[in-house]
Amino acid sequence: MEKKPYPFSPFEDSLVGEKTLLVWQDSHHSEKNLKDHLLMALDLKEDQLVFTPNAIKQKLMVSYPTEIRNLIANNQTSEISKLLIAIAKGNTPTNSQPALDICFELIEWLLTGFDLDEVLRETLSLLFGITLSIEFLTSVRAEYFKELRG
Repeated sequence: MEKKPYPFSPFEDSLVGEKTLLVWQDSHHSEKNLKDHLLMALDLKEDQLVFTPNAIKQKLMVSYPTEIRNLIANNQTSEISKLLIAIAKGNTPTNSQPALDICFELIEWLLTGFDLDEVLRETLSLLFGITLSIEFLTSVRAEYFKELRG
């Protein structure tokens, strides 16, 4: 008997997702509205939002950061957004299952450790299918770090 995958709630199970929703709601939008944008932009159904199994996740969380570091080192930062969206959709050579949980973890890693605001703004815009501003990203980062400081 195959185990049913555990549902991933991007706005509850990810701190960066939670803070993105908070900033979105501060602009008088609803969680449903943001989730609908996400599902439509990624062409996913809600039941495809599941946690990546641990064995697969461990392997991918080693290979994707290495791939992203190589893109940065080779001055190909514009490819990072494409990679992150492909990860979320499950359109990568190493993973054919949607992995929004991994995408959000990598966004969090980039948000806290790199100076790639335009890449992150572009990624969030593509993820939600709407053009978001640098100010939106700055607010998400501020809320994220406010949470970490307690």
